[in-house]
Parts: sequence; C-alpha cells; structure tokens
Amino acid sequence: MAVFNYIAVNKTGKTRKGILSGDSASQVRQILQEQELIPVEITPAVEERQPHPNDTRSKWKLFRMKERRVTLSQLTVMTFTAATLLSAGMPVEAMLGHIATELDHPTFKRILLSVRTKVIEGHTFAASLSEHPHIFPKLYIASVAVGEKTGQLDKVLNRLADYYEKQRQVRDKVFQALIYPTLLTLVAGSVVVFLLTYVIPGVTDVFIQTGQSLPSVTMVLLSISRFLKNYGLYCLLAIIMGVFAFWYSLKNLRFRYKVHQTLLRTPVLKNTIIAVNTSRFLRTFGILFAAGIPVLDAMRSANSIITLLPMQEAIADAITKVGEGSPIHKALKQTNYFSSLSNQLIASGEASGHLEEMLERAAFFQEQATSQKISTALSLFEPILILSMGIVVLFIVLAVLLPIFQMNEMIH
Repeated sequence: MAVFNYIAVNKTGKTRKGILSGDSASQVRQILQEQELIPVEITPAVEERQPHPNDTRSKWKLFRMKERRVTLSQLTVMTFTAATLLSAGMPVEAMLGHIATELDHPTFKRILLSVRTKVIEGHTFAASLSEHPHIFPKLYIASVAVGEKTGQLDKVLNRLADYYEKQRQVRDKVFQALIYPTLLTLVAGSVVVFLLTYVIPGVTDVFIQTGQSLPSVTMVLLSISRFLKNYGLYCLLAIIMGVFAFWYSLKNLRFRYKVHQTLLRTPVLKNTIIAVNTSRFLRTFGILFAAGIPVLDAMRSANSIITLLPMQEAIADAITKVGEGSPIHKALKQTNYFSSLSNQLIASGEASGHLEEMLERAAFFQEQATSQKISTALSLFEPILILSMGIVVLFIVLAVLLPIFQMNEMIH
C-alpha cells in the first residue's frame, strides 16, 4: 500500500486537495468516486526521510523540513486521539487512517499515512514511527514499543500525551511571560539609540556653540552619541556575527560543556534550569519504567533528554552506580541535583515496591517547583529591566539638563 496526493472536484465544482493511501492509483480513484468526488490528478506522494546532518547536500532539505516540523501541540493532540481510539477497540491501522483524515497539516498527514502503510505491511507501530525521527522522539518510539509488547498501548499513549502536554504548558508559560520584557527591551533600546544618534547631537551642538565648558556627564554622552552615529552599524553587524559564532561554537563539545558549567554557576538561572531538567528526567523515567522498560534502560533514556552536559555526566555516573547495586535514591542524591523531597519519594518507592507511583509524585512536585522558580526568575527579570532602562534615561536627562542649569547660572 502506498500514499498518493490527489486533486479532485466535488459536485459544486470546488477543488479539493489531499492525501489518501491505497494499493494503486486506481483504488484511490475509486475511493474518491465513492466520496462523490471527481478525480483530476492522482500522483504518488514522495516519502520524506530524515536527511543525514553531515551530508552537505541535505542541509537545505533539513532546514526546509524544520520549517514544516510538527508542533508539540499537534503531536500531543494526535497522541490523545490515538489513545482514545485504541481504548475504544479500534485497530492501529484504522486509528492512523482516521486521525490522518482529520488532519489539516499536510506533512503530518502524509507521515501518518506512511506509518499506516508500514503497519499494514506487517511492521510494528514503533518500527513504523522510527522511520520519522524528526517527528517522533526516541522517548515516544521506545514507549510505544513497550506498549505494543505489553498490550497496554492506549495507556502508554495517554501517559505520553500527558507528558507532552505538561511540557507544552511550561514552554507556553515561559514564552508568554517573556513577551512583555522582550517588547519593552526592543522599544526602549530603539528609543535610546534614536535619541543618541539623532536627537542628542543636535541638542549638544547648541551648547558647544555657546563656548561654555560642558559637564563630564554631557561629554560622555556626546562621545557615546558620536560613536553610535559613526560605528553603530558596524557594532550591529559585529553583534550578529558574534551570535552566529557563539551558536556555531556550541557544536564543539568542550565549549558547550564550559557554557553549561557557567549556566550552572549563574544565580537564579542555576536553580531554574536544574529544576526544569530534573523534572523532565523524573517524568520520563517514570513513564518508561511504568511502561515496563528495565530500570537502567529507562534511566539512560531519561538521561538522554537532559540538556546540560554536567548534569548528564553526573546522572550517567549515578546510573553506573545503580548498575553496580546502589539504590536509585542514593545514587541520584550524590549528584546534588535532585531535591531532598524527590530523593525521599524515590526511596519510599524502592522500599515499598511502588517506584512507578513515587516517580510520578516526585515528577509532579518537581514540576510545581519548576513552575514556581520560572515565575520567580521572570518576576525578578522585569523590575531589573525597568530599573536598568530608568538609569539609562536618567543619565540622558542629566547630561542634557546640566548644561542648561550652567547657562542659567551664567545669566544670573
């Protein structure tokens, strides 16, 4: 069975485009006719595969693929729907066909139909998903594989949907909270640059023409104004090049490790990023362990989503100790990244045999702490930003007013 793109016309003459799967173009044509559509064009859909990142010829294709990337919200909705349909007794291939039919995202629809085709051909659901790693993360595929083996695919998908929904909520909360300070920074910065490059020079020229000696504050402001007017564009280009150079340097493992170490030493930011990563680790560990994956494999998979290299290294050492017989809570405690409450809950789960439940609770409390730390960090950021802008404005006002006061004193 293959996937086909089609263009058809309905009874009213309106053109419709879409994707259907079938054994041949003739079968797709028959399906369209059954839907009271007149086929105009039916062409095989080219399956999109993940290009190799080291292949130079594939870089542009990879960039275009990222532009069409399925969002976290779309993946979450699809997973919730899949879990609901499976729990109602619908087979996997029928579930995939139903979801693909309802999708408006052409790339996602094509991928789900491609997955459905693989399933119909006899491949497992997890193996079919693994053909599209740019859409379905390793955690997703590993969980689905265990769900298929244990016969609890609907429950596994429900857990995955909850996990990705929580991730989306945290991301959206941070994004929404950053909108105001970002706009404030851009507007205030633009106004300050405009004043320094166009307004201030005209005002200070008047003072210079009077022949009076200017205050040191005004001279400093005038020097900054002249510098921005003469070299402002070059500074902007240098900043852009610096950002790109920094981004490119992050590909180097040593440099990225040092950057992550610096982040872990930064006040306020340190606690926030640790809380985010530990909550993700605990939630992922809990999902995989509940799905039936062995402890060490679940911990390794959960550790792979940690974004900070020093944390990842410390947790890897803890996993090694667990493999040597150390209790999970003791090994994680020695990393100094997990809260005492998380360690106590994990210890309780190990002692009682309810590790799955305790991991879920630990993840819940850690996510609550993460949300609180993010709110605290953002609430501190806004007043600091406003205070900084106030200091800049005060500096400009003083630099302009002090010469005026001097002129008044000379007149009197």
